[in-house]
Amino acid sequence: MPSVAFCGLYSCRSIPAAAAAMSTLLRRILCSTPAGASLSHRLPFATSSRRTPHRFRRSHRAPSQSPSPDAVSAAIASLPSRLTPAVLASSLASTSDLRLLFPLLTHSLGRPTFRPDPGPFLVAVKRLGAAQLYDEFDRTCALFFSLLPSLPSPGPLLRAALYFYCEFRKLGKAFHVYTLMRASADPAARPAADTYHALFTALLSRGGNDSMVHYMYMDTVSALFRQMLEEGIPPDTRALNVLVRGYAQSLHLNDALRVFHQMAPVYGCEPDGLTYSYLLRGLSAQGRTNNARELFEEMRGKGMMPTEPSCNAFVSALAVAGEAAEAERVMWDMARAGAVVDHITRRAVVEELGRAGKREDAERVVGEMEEMGMLRVAERRELLASIQ
Repeated sequence: MPSVAFCGLYSCRSIPAAAAAMSTLLRRILCSTPAGASLSHRLPFATSSRRTPHRFRRSHRAPSQSPSPDAVSAAIASLPSRLTPAVLASSLASTSDLRLLFPLLTHSLGRPTFRPDPGPFLVAVKRLGAAQLYDEFDRTCALFFSLLPSLPSPGPLLRAALYFYCEFRKLGKAFHVYTLMRASADPAARPAADTYHALFTALLSRGGNDSMVHYMYMDTVSALFRQMLEEGIPPDTRALNVLVRGYAQSLHLNDALRVFHQMAPVYGCEPDGLTYSYLLRGLSAQGRTNNARELFEEMRGKGMMPTEPSCNAFVSALAVAGEAAEAERVMWDMARAGAVVDHITRRAVVEELGRAGKREDAERVVGEMEEMGMLRVAERRELLASIQ
């Protein structure tokens, strides 16, 4: 497969085209790579570029300074002469300077009587990942990857590495860990539902609010989902919610509704409040207020409340569609449930009432908003002026 840098895609093509190319390449890798193969030398994209558009540019992390030789020597001298994996893990957990974790690991592995064990690595990976020290974290992961055949029970270590690579938005390395998990002879190290959920979320977190980019990455998410089913891993509500969310954010609502209707009969998972919220927001963005109303009534009948962004999108869509009375009803239902009605939604309801010739109703709504503490003086004046 030809190696194509992701930064080159961004510099030469539009953002949707770059996402499409990356999605296609990832899909080919997922479909063609056997379980025992590694992706480390095949992933065809980088994760940073000077030419990357600003809204997609990752924040540059300043490389952490290496610890002084004296600090390293003092930390090594504090280790006991008879070093076991359990003692080393305890020492790493109590070390205050996290930059010393990697030197302590490498020194311990150089001792002739020390046998590699996942315990110390797991402590180091979790501490470095939680502290967002990516360079030290990556070096530690590379070290334990080289020792992986000799490490017993590497499952927790691989899962932690994949999780933090997804948090760091290093998708290439996250997929490398994923292939190591699939190739592992230890059944406990095989990918689980949490593994796929982390990969789904990392893929769909790219692209900001660009619906085209979300749809391009949904191709890869769908391929991963099929691989999850082939592995015999039953999807849970969280994994299916990611599919619904991805299709809804890319405004392919028919696909999102298809997954929604398959949840209970096919996968045995009941939709939750997030499922309904993703659909409600997507349907509202498309102006499909009838479908959105049916879902809203269904979830309210189950005692669920949509998220605030979904509620605000639904009320605004009703107002824009000329259903001012219905928009007002849902808005008050939302306010009584404790949700925050944002400025755009308040203005949409009041202006639609005014447009419909219901000036008294619009003024009444403004007064009730003021009584409930939803308006400031300046916004009250602005809304009253919009009615005029």
